[in-house]
Amino acid sequence: MAGVVAAAARRAGSLTAGGQWAAFAMGTLVSAAGWGHAALLIGYFVASTLLTRLGAREKAARTASMLPSVTARDATQVAANGGTFAALVLAGEAADAPLLLVAAAGALAAAAADTWATEVGTLWGGRPRAVLGFATLEPGASGGVTWTGTAAGAVAAALVAAAAVALLRPAGVAPAVVVPAVLFAGIGGCLGDSLLGASVQSKRWCDQCRTWTERRVHTCQYRSKHARGIRWMTNDTVNFLATVIGAGLALGVASLLD
Repeated sequence: MAGVVAAAARRAGSLTAGGQWAAFAMGTLVSAAGWGHAALLIGYFVASTLLTRLGAREKAARTASMLPSVTARDATQVAANGGTFAALVLAGEAADAPLLLVAAAGALAAAAADTWATEVGTLWGGRPRAVLGFATLEPGASGGVTWTGTAAGAVAAALVAAAAVALLRPAGVAPAVVVPAVLFAGIGGCLGDSLLGASVQSKRWCDQCRTWTERRVHTCQYRSKHARGIRWMTNDTVNFLATVIGAGLALGVASLLD
């Protein structure tokens, strides 16, 4: 199943060759841990892919000055969004530790919430505001949030929480534990992503256009330079850390309620 889904995504242009192999490896490992986990991962991937493709031209035009044009996810992006989930699923099943499975669902909820918030917010959210300071930002700028995107992120977290209830009930984790833990993790992880994006993510400056960008070569063809944040703290690194935050929040809330 993992191979079929990864191959279909590659054929549709949603994954690069490296992304296809990363998705195949991750899906195979998660499937070995249980088909329920695989269904949750596939559901996340399919929904995220469809949202990414929705209004793709309009979103690309709005963010052209800020973000590089990316049409397919590579191996790093696949690992950044799903790696924490896969690792915790394997650890939880191997150790027979249901709370680690709740943490895994929290990691995926954070990834889903961030993706939905970004895609919906970019398309319909208008001009974002910085999560720190509330200054108006360019569409696509890291650390920016919109009310529409935030609401979409909360919906994504709720959907993952609902799916996780069905998945974790056989493991003996009550819905009254799963739902608040995963929902809180999704929203908290998404907010954590924005905070990291605003504070420590690498930001580049185009001297030619006198504007911030995340493109190494700006649309004016002038090479931008690192000017703020931590140089190696890329968007993929922030996305990965957001899933770790989500996992930690889910584990903490579940431990308190269990």
